[in-house]
Amino acid sequence: MSTGITSVANLADLAAVYPFAGYEWLFTLIVVGFTLYFIAAQISMDKEESAEAVSTTIPATPATTIVPAE
Repeated sequence: MSTGITSVANLADLAAVYPFAGYEWLFTLIVVGFTLYFIAAQISMDKEESAEAVSTTIPATPATTIVPAE
């Protein structure tokens, strides 16, 4: 398969080299938006998991602390 391009001497005359040229800004916004959503979702899940772990943990008191026998 050949593209028909034999020289890049007139590169400015070739126009777009790949599809979707000019939409880089849109792809950048999509990636930034997804990244911000992902980070926010991770923080939310971590907060929920931390709250659950704290609520189900029995605090250590002298009456419940197990001391190993020597």
